[in-house]
Amino acid sequence: MYKNLKAEMLKQDITLAQIALAINKKPDTTDRKINGKININIEECKAIAKLFIKDNTLEYLFAR
Repeated sequence: MYKNLKAEMLKQDITLAQIALAINKKPDTTDRKINGKININIEECKAIAKLFIKDNTLEYLFAR
């Protein structure tokens, strides 16, 4: 699970649907990726990071 990512989603009002659209995946697949049940690749991480207003690093957002 990516706790920092989830916290920033709440703070910045980013929805699972927005992330799913950004990485071109279904919401249920996206949810499994965010919860660490299936792998997320670096390109998906980069696409997700672009959604956030604050300049959060990949290391911060995807820290385990």
